[in-house]
Amino acid sequence: MLEFVIEAMVDTAVLGIDPEGRVTLANSGATNLTGFSQPELIGKTISELLIDDSSGLRTVVRRRIEDGDILRREESWLVTKGGTKIPVSVTGSPILDASGLLKGIVLVARDVRELRQLLLDKETEILRRKQVEEELRAANASVEEKLEQTRSQLQLAERRATLGTLAGGVGHELRNIAQIQISATDELSRALAEGDDIESVARQMLPDLERVGTHITAHGARLMQLARPGPDHVGPIDLNYLVRDITTMLRQAGKLGRVECVLELGSEPLTVTVNRTRIEQILVNLMINAVDAISGDGVITVTVRPSSDHKRVFSSVRDTGSGIKPDALERIFEPFFTTKGERGTGLGLPVVRDIVETYGGKLVVESVWGDGSTFTFDLPR
Repeated sequence: MLEFVIEAMVDTAVLGIDPEGRVTLANSGATNLTGFSQPELIGKTISELLIDDSSGLRTVVRRRIEDGDILRREESWLVTKGGTKIPVSVTGSPILDASGLLKGIVLVARDVRELRQLLLDKETEILRRKQVEEELRAANASVEEKLEQTRSQLQLAERRATLGTLAGGVGHELRNIAQIQISATDELSRALAEGDDIESVARQMLPDLERVGTHITAHGARLMQLARPGPDHVGPIDLNYLVRDITTMLRQAGKLGRVECVLELGSEPLTVTVNRTRIEQILVNLMINAVDAISGDGVITVTVRPSSDHKRVFSSVRDTGSGIKPDALERIFEPFFTTKGERGTGLGLPVVRDIVETYGGKLVVESVWGDGSTFTFDLPR
């Protein structure tokens, strides 16, 4: 079962490394990315395949993984058979024996070329849009025909810029989703190292991995819809049930950490007609943001309640974190603005607000610096 899961990761290289730094296992994703056959990969040293310009990947892997840490490197390079360097995001997990000694390392390298290109295209399109707007202001055209031509150019630039923003949002969501995949891989590696029932562990992980596949497919469909607009697939769903399901998923994936999650749900089903994946996207973003705001022990409270006229449903995510500074509070919905430093993309909240407004709702925030934050959105019933 574990072999099937590893082989299913066709666009991700999975490498088993022994304590001497040599490859002992390679999936088909590794052969697809590198151009080496599996027999050619077996026995190669990790330093021949993965390089890190900033700090020496092999040294860092050995030192940190021997300490029992899980290594994550966002800027590394996978060397192909032809000598080409492919940018990858690398995760390394230790395989320990019963006495805690390092028996090997599982490295997962994900190809990030497409995401980099999408973000580059977005930046290029934004620059083009600014140039068009500057030309419009400078020209101050009075001829209706010229104005109409310029308007058409701006509409095209707007669509392309929106596509770029959505692509960035997809990257943000995929990074969240990848953590679930990483957790599943880590759990499978642990079970393999400890001799647990691999089939039982794999069956437990499969629902989360299926959810990952569903989300990836849905985000790809969103990109296609922007290029060729079409309706979302919507259906009735109880928001109480969805909140419980998302909370369970995040807890199993280890995303809630030491945080206590309290659910205050409606006493009766609160059904909304929505696209499930898009509402899951809202809840996952808001709950992970709340965990990041707490950064340790604390409480997240998720509420679901009907409006006074029972025509809408309100949901809130409240945290006991440090709150948001007043100057940052004014900008949190701006694309690419983030208070998380290098860990943040600044795309989560803008995308969440766009989804809520698509359904005719509003996303509002209440925060007092030093006293936590509450994000509330509403949906029609």
